[in-house]
Amino acid sequence: MKHYVIVYDIPDDGRRDKVATLLASYGERVQLSVFECWLDGAQKMRLREDLLELIDIAEDAVRFYAVAEEVETLGVGEPLQPPNSYVI
Repeated sequence: MKHYVIVYDIPDDGRRDKVATLLASYGERVQLSVFECWLDGAQKMRLREDLLELIDIAEDAVRFYAVAEEVETLGVGEPLQPPNSYVI
């Protein structure tokens, strides 16, 4: 499993809400348009495919950042920890 920060910029309210709902099923919202997710390869591919069905690639932007180092938080909120168990 890898730790990802997923960010998006989606101008359409409907598409943005659908993307946020989808991402919430994979991880935790840490800021308005920012989610942290622990994903294995299959989960990342499934999420990517689902996102491509929801977004307009001519208008929307979704980025996956693999977190390779320790996450430091200043202020409220703790970084999402890896899951203790996995649901397949």
